[in-house]
Amino acid sequence: MRRRIPPSRRLARSAFTLVHLLVLIAIIALLIALLLPTIQRMREQANLALCRDNLRKIGSALILYAHANAGEFPVSPTVENPHAELINSLAAAGLTGDPKNYYCPSQKNPALCFSDQNFKSGTIGYYYYSALSVSADPALSKFLRGGVTWPRKLNTAMNPKTWVMSDIWVSAVPTAHAGYKKGVNYLMLDGSVGFVSESPRQQFH
Repeated sequence: MRRRIPPSRRLARSAFTLVHLLVLIAIIALLIALLLPTIQRMREQANLALCRDNLRKIGSALILYAHANAGEFPVSPTVENPHAELINSLAAAGLTGDPKNYYCPSQKNPALCFSDQNFKSGTIGYYYYSALSVSADPALSKFLRGGVTWPRKLNTAMNPKTWVMSDIWVSAVPTAHAGYKKGVNYLMLDGSVGFVSESPRQQFH
């Protein structure tokens, strides 16, 4: 015959289990709060590396294009989007590659993220610095509007450290790379990629 547990003891046992559950939930919440910044930093570092890889791939395609076109790079009307001339020139030469390479993985603005529509229109997630002029749009960096000489037609005879393309940066606004006020990856004429953690205008060539 089974021994019956008095109601008072059953209640105590249930209360004890509930307290343990609440403590466990609190511990898990604390661990998540402690680990979340680390996870976010790891994700951003991975995105920085992927962004650099994207720019290297674009750089390789542009160098191949330039070698086939007397050293000249495609030229856009302005530094800002769309960059249809860039996309169309590489496409005509069979050098486009993966369309997703033209978009920074840290960028959250839908207008600058990969979509078939954006890519077809030539709207990419980077600034391309081979351009005839610079937009008067006040959202564009003041440095690019007043500190750089335009037109700027890039060719392989120029300084190898000349900037070709970079993450988008505008005046007084943080860039897409979280953790850096003005963190910018940039592609140079020699195909290499650099990174500046702040004030890209001071590094711009």
